[in-house]
Amino acid sequence: MRFPVNVTAVTVWEKQIVNRAPVYIRHELGASYWQAVSGQEAGNSARAPKDSVFLAVPPSSVTYLPKKDDKVLSGSVPDENPPVTALTVMQVKDFRFLLPAVMHVEVKAE
Repeated sequence: MRFPVNVTAVTVWEKQIVNRAPVYIRHELGASYWQAVSGQEAGNSARAPKDSVFLAVPPSSVTYLPKKDDKVLSGSVPDENPPVTALTVMQVKDFRFLLPAVMHVEVKAE
């Protein structure tokens, strides 16, 4: 299950809490597969848009393992703080222990 690489870099801002305020540390992952998904919220009549992203990172591109509440954005972004367009990581699954043909890290963000 090799994913095709369609982005050369992914920027991740690691969220840490210092003196009850969020502080971000910038990390950059290498070539990855980034799939944007457009959708709508369920359960209300307004049906507000709710977009998300599926990200598959090969082991050779993992320089930092994202965690819940980090921010992600496609591409190499030099900003030290995440822009408002950055998405929040909701789930991370580490599959680097599988067979070489299927090793990757999955990240889902909204």
